[in-house]
Amino acid sequence: MSKKQLLLVGGASIVVAVLAHALFFYETAAGRFMVGLNDGLGQILPFKHFLYQQLKNGHWSYSIQFGLGAGTFSQLAYYFSTSMVYSFSCLLVYVGEMSGLIANVDLLFWGKAAVYINAARLALILFLATSVFHYMNMSLPYAFLGAVFYGVSVMYFTHGIYWEFFADAFLWLPLLVLGVEKLIREENPFWLIAAMSLSLINNFYFSYVHFIFLSVYALLRWLIRFPEDRLTINVQLRYYVAIAVLSFFISAVAFIPAVSGFLSNYRPPFTDKVPLFSVHDNLLYGSKFWLLPPLFVLFACIKQLYVDKTARLFIVIALLFCLFHYSPFVASVFNGFSAPQFRFEYIGTFAVGGVIARGMMHLQALTKPDLARGVVAMVMIYMLAFLLDDTLSLPFFSSQYAVGIAILAVVSGLAVLCLRQSRQRVALLCVLFIVCQLLFINVGASTFFSTTSTKQASERFMSSESYDSPQQGELIEQALKRKKHPLARIEWMVDFRNNTPLIQGFYGNSAYSSVLNGNILQFYYDHLQIDMGRESVSRYYGFGDRANLHSLMNVQFKLVDKKEETAIPYGFTLFSENDRYALYENQWLLPFARATSNVFLEEDLEKYSPLVREHAMLEGIVLASGKATAKAVPETDVLERARINAVGGTYKNGTLTVTDKVGGIDIVFVNRAAEEIDDYVSFYLQNQSKTAPRFTLQVNDYKAWRKSRSSIYKTDANDLTIRVPSREIVSLRVPKGIYTLKDLSLQSETYQRLQYVYAREANKPIHVSFEGRTLRLSYDNKKGDTHLTVPIPYEKGWEVSVNGKKQQVEKANYAFLGTAIAEGKNEIVFSYLPPYFRTSLLLSGCGLLATATWIYVRWRSTS
Repeated sequence: MSKKQLLLVGGASIVVAVLAHALFFYETAAGRFMVGLNDGLGQILPFKHFLYQQLKNGHWSYSIQFGLGAGTFSQLAYYFSTSMVYSFSCLLVYVGEMSGLIANVDLLFWGKAAVYINAARLALILFLATSVFHYMNMSLPYAFLGAVFYGVSVMYFTHGIYWEFFADAFLWLPLLVLGVEKLIREENPFWLIAAMSLSLINNFYFSYVHFIFLSVYALLRWLIRFPEDRLTINVQLRYYVAIAVLSFFISAVAFIPAVSGFLSNYRPPFTDKVPLFSVHDNLLYGSKFWLLPPLFVLFACIKQLYVDKTARLFIVIALLFCLFHYSPFVASVFNGFSAPQFRFEYIGTFAVGGVIARGMMHLQALTKPDLARGVVAMVMIYMLAFLLDDTLSLPFFSSQYAVGIAILAVVSGLAVLCLRQSRQRVALLCVLFIVCQLLFINVGASTFFSTTSTKQASERFMSSESYDSPQQGELIEQALKRKKHPLARIEWMVDFRNNTPLIQGFYGNSAYSSVLNGNILQFYYDHLQIDMGRESVSRYYGFGDRANLHSLMNVQFKLVDKKEETAIPYGFTLFSENDRYALYENQWLLPFARATSNVFLEEDLEKYSPLVREHAMLEGIVLASGKATAKAVPETDVLERARINAVGGTYKNGTLTVTDKVGGIDIVFVNRAAEEIDDYVSFYLQNQSKTAPRFTLQVNDYKAWRKSRSSIYKTDANDLTIRVPSREIVSLRVPKGIYTLKDLSLQSETYQRLQYVYAREANKPIHVSFEGRTLRLSYDNKKGDTHLTVPIPYEKGWEVSVNGKKQQVEKANYAFLGTAIAEGKNEIVFSYLPPYFRTSLLLSGCGLLATATWIYVRWRSTS
């Protein structure tokens, strides 16, 4: 393109991007944001704000505020930590903040900024897609039209609203196609190296999606060759190998830590049967993922277009991805062979844009009979899709949106028939189709706002009791001023928003992210069997109101809503309150860092209950390997002095059959000892129906919500331990149904060990400081302790030195940091870098150097 054309396309891209977001600009001005109510306000905004504050303070790799502590560069790479769009946004915001143009960068700021970021990204997408289509011999006006149908699409806005980082993938796809075409047509590998490197750096998940697409695209380009192609298949293969290696090397500094973080995550394997084919929506009338434009359907029905190889290539890709759209198996493949997720259709959208661009370019050359037959075929397809879809009602036109699409299809066909005679009329058609697409997306956005919860994502909601109210902040502020240690934690979560600590600015004990520390999740699911109240993968929260764990994990305060029935752990007393909330303080808080000579081994504790494991963590340290110096003391199963009665059904041989609306079992004691304070009720529970909905499990006053077995978000953690205050009757209740209920045990906690350990360690101070990615501890070991542990999660990337000498980081207490210590004074330094960061940085340097050398050699050979 000439400079004038570049300016013209750039200007048109900006105008169209702004007009496409017109409704969202209006809503933002009214205090409602282009952000989803759930993941948008629960993940996207908190992560953007949190990471910006991290970067601004120079702490880019680790934070103790994310959950119980996490490597943010690796664990949040799926979201924003390696996103170039986000990084550039942060740079602009920082410049604006430093220059005084931006007054306050808080969560509300990121909510308001969402529409601007999405619009700016869309403008760049339109420019890049236009350039790629133009490079593939499509005239500029038609290339821009195709780009509009690619960018101004249902999927772009769905991604932009709910999972903003997904929308970045729209940027890299055109560049990847351009890279392949540059290689095949010009024997120029450097565009593809750049595109693949950018994609790998930006998001490892979509790099995987792009790898599958590039494999398909390269194969199709072997089958559909153009006259301008220069490279044979064998030569292409050699280039692809070299390009893949160099791209991996260049991106290593971001890609390797990100993948390492992902592989360190724990998520139960998806074991449900994945069907090869399933009709789950209507691509022509109503799909939240992908809606086919009538113009594409028309051109796909014209046989004459298939003679053009470029049109044929894009039609084949588009139809192939239409087929993929109806295959849960393919959706599983694109999601790493996990649960089916339909996130890849933007690739088909790009192909649709290519078909429309090429079809409009050939419009004048198409014969009238071929075009008329195409229009008839298109109308018949729309009629058939309408009649076969049970959700659309023809007699009463209940789906006005569907009727509007049907009318648009007919009008589009007639417009093409009537206005194809001259270039001027075709140009007018292009303008009309762009206007229609803009109207369509804004009307759809208006309908979306009025019929979904997105309209609640507002400035008003973000200052409400359901998100972050002043009354909550008042007590949080009091807790922060009273903390006994700078790293002490507060237990508090608003409405299952596990990232509340990031939103309200305190150290908590909850997190919600698709990538979390697998050691922590297994600590919750398996080792300690901590129930979180609501079963769901990718989350953790609290410690099941178990006082031992609160003290071990340095939880000093617990904030509760008075309007909800909330259990208060043993040892927590009222510290402060207001009209709505109460703040409780832990009277048995243990030191943040603890030293001991009592070593237990995980394998020795496997046969014991979670309560025994808690006691081992209190009395010493639990290690994965090494030499044990202490033995666990088993707790008595008090079920031996109780009887079990079925209520509202029957219980026999491990099967609980509930025939009443709600039923279960009662564990009845004749009498309870006065020192028995809490009961730890352990059991295995699973609904035997795979199709039953989620259900409520209740043990005395404690309630927990369990997922359906068909849910893709179930944890498969069915061995549960529930802590309840000791009573004469312990009741377990579930809804009507048939359940497997086995491995019942009940142990009572007197908290004598907790009190003893608290008294023993009160005068055993260990100085602790934490800054950025470094934890420093000073301890004068006068009592012959052999190990030290801190409640910071163990993960790859941690290193430790004791008195200046490096040594092995131990995984202590199932999921946390530990190390061996020496007698006398110990200066201990734990430091963190993203996994394999030094190696990956070296690889990136080597990749850049090798690529620069290759460019230089090619330049010298051609000059």
